[in-house]
Amino acid sequence: MNSWNFVGIIAWIIVIALLIFVVFNIRNRHLNILVVKKGKITWKTILTDLLEIVVIILMVSGLLYTSLFTRVDLTDKEAVSVSYKYDPMIVQTTDDGQGYYVKIDKKQSNSSTDVYQYWLNNTTYTVSSRDSTISDATLPFTVSGIHLDWPMKKIKKLDSKYQYAYVITVQAKYKNNFINGLGLKANRYAMEYRVLRVPARSFIEVEK
Repeated sequence: MNSWNFVGIIAWIIVIALLIFVVFNIRNRHLNILVVKKGKITWKTILTDLLEIVVIILMVSGLLYTSLFTRVDLTDKEAVSVSYKYDPMIVQTTDDGQGYYVKIDKKQSNSSTDVYQYWLNNTTYTVSSRDSTISDATLPFTVSGIHLDWPMKKIKKLDSKYQYAYVITVQAKYKNNFINGLGLKANRYAMEYRVLRVPARSFIEVEK
């Protein structure tokens, strides 16, 4: 485990310890009033109880939000580092001799998600359309839903080098800092996304 993530572990230990302390503190305070002093629970006591409970709820909510519910901002260079990898795809042929680079497997797809297959170094890769997209080189290069500073100069060079048939793999990794450590995310992958670049739609095979 990355050492920065111990920030989050220590924070959770403190919160759990405070939760135990609050439970016993409320219990002991009530027993002291009712049994020892033979008194009654007043609004002051109730407000003190509520204040302690609210503080604990806020602390737990803050840690849960930081750990589970924050959405990664891929443009935030303080939070994540983004890397790009480029691999040329291998052409495949249908029974009638038609070449293609990407196959859409409709048998494994459903109404909302497609399943793509492509080949690198004679190895088959299968990805979901949730984590990838097909980019037709006859159209302007766009990737919807992923806000990144795409290296267009590099992409244009690789378009020429690989004849518009390659895979762009984008990986975002959480940096080592206090906030990521508090959320137990430091040095972990935030996302991986693939852009399947093809020369034209005719190089996509749809298997029904």
